[in-house]
Amino acid sequence: MDSGQLNSLLKRLCKTLWEAQVSNPITYVTQLSYLLLLKMLEEMDAEHEDAGNDKHKTLFTEVSTASWGKVDFEPLRWSVLTSNPDNAKMLATLRDTLPKLAEHPLLSQGARAIFNGAAVVIPDGATLRKLTDALSPVALLAEDSDIKGDLFEMLASDLGGQKASAQFRTPRHLIRVIVSMVDPKIGQTCCDPAVGTGGFIIAAYEHILLANTSPEFIREIDSPYGGKVKRGIGDKLKRAQWDFLQTGALHGFDGDPDILRMAAMNAVLHGFDHSPIVRRDSICGGEDRWDEVQFDILLENPPFSGARTDAKPSLRIEKGDKYVLFLAHAQRSLRTGGRAGIIFPNGILFGDTSSHIEVKKRLLDKFDLQAVVILPKGMFEPYTPNPTCFLIFENSGKPTESVWFYRLEGDGSTLTKSRKFGPQYRNDFPDLLAKWPARVEEPGRAWRVPAQAIRDNNYNMTLSGLGLIEPDKTEHEAPEEILERVAEKQERVLELIEEMRALLLEEAGNGAV
Repeated sequence: MDSGQLNSLLKRLCKTLWEAQVSNPITYVTQLSYLLLLKMLEEMDAEHEDAGNDKHKTLFTEVSTASWGKVDFEPLRWSVLTSNPDNAKMLATLRDTLPKLAEHPLLSQGARAIFNGAAVVIPDGATLRKLTDALSPVALLAEDSDIKGDLFEMLASDLGGQKASAQFRTPRHLIRVIVSMVDPKIGQTCCDPAVGTGGFIIAAYEHILLANTSPEFIREIDSPYGGKVKRGIGDKLKRAQWDFLQTGALHGFDGDPDILRMAAMNAVLHGFDHSPIVRRDSICGGEDRWDEVQFDILLENPPFSGARTDAKPSLRIEKGDKYVLFLAHAQRSLRTGGRAGIIFPNGILFGDTSSHIEVKKRLLDKFDLQAVVILPKGMFEPYTPNPTCFLIFENSGKPTESVWFYRLEGDGSTLTKSRKFGPQYRNDFPDLLAKWPARVEEPGRAWRVPAQAIRDNNYNMTLSGLGLIEPDKTEHEAPEEILERVAEKQERVLELIEEMRALLLEEAGNGAV
């Protein structure tokens, strides 16, 4: 099955759930995750048996669990589950036994995270039968992990619409640029404390694999964001390095259990599901053992909105905007010599509250703030119009001497809600990456600014505040966006007219009786 066929299958599965009134993106992606992994678990079990692995222990047997005592997982074996002719009983078995997989001693940490607190909300046995019938002929384990992972990423892209909780999906081409600039290496520990669906830790994993791949094994694939993306297999890695990469290198934290399941499923599909994917609040509430751990690499896109007054004591800031607290968390959690790449709303640049000033003062006094990259408006469309930037800094233990600023004006797309990508659209990422190693300056685009100038400017790091550019003039929406909005309103007006016409006809019919 090629990527197009697999993509078509996932769309059919989503449509089946949508038609069954399972319409929340987080819910239907979660339900599909359960089924995809359950199918893969039987395939993995069969693969070990076919290989004559004497040390292998089947998952689908009776085992002891902490909460439920002895549990027989044989009824969850895909072939057994789906052979039950009674749709209702099949659904009942799934609902009753699936959550117990969270305590299965033979499952990886990532797999247990997927099933932790699992709830099957598929409404009826007939819908479950449609889903299992569509999945049963597919050998998921045999499919390329890149294809499975990329398509699951596309499936999870619907989660970007969760605006109420500021869960914006980070554009994957932006993630790859930040990871390239931070340059995580084998042997280093990497953490995303606001992991979301796992985009940053996946990119870090792929970056390390590519850096440790022989040229003849590097391949290029088409990117949905235009151009090509290189992928490697990590053939140069030694056994101990592989084990560390898959079990101890990558860490992801998130407080939302549903979103965390997406990160865990991504880890399973990409092959590092033994890594710590942990449900926890990185910035607020009580301290835990992870608050004492420091990492070599931090990569993250923390929440853009909301403020908290219960920050963890170790952050040394009592309250503030969430993104400010995440910067304080990074300053505490970055090991000496470690590097961080973090996306922020532009409020971090001009914010002048006491918490804003405090974290920026720490950043310049105790770290090497290496880059401030101003992203173009529309970078996070269609999820939010908020202007954004990202910072790259190192825990040098010494004050920053100068900061390299870069203004990005295009990312290879329309930067509108439609987000169309193509070579005809301006793309400054290649120029950014080319200038980055030597911090090359260019009038109107890239500057080196003495850190003292930022201190003297009351820690205002906006380009206009530093006198690097003229203050922004009033910006108007692009014509394409205006027309799109007009079309949406016109469509809604027509819908209302049809609804009114139907009501009038109904009233006329009632009056005639």
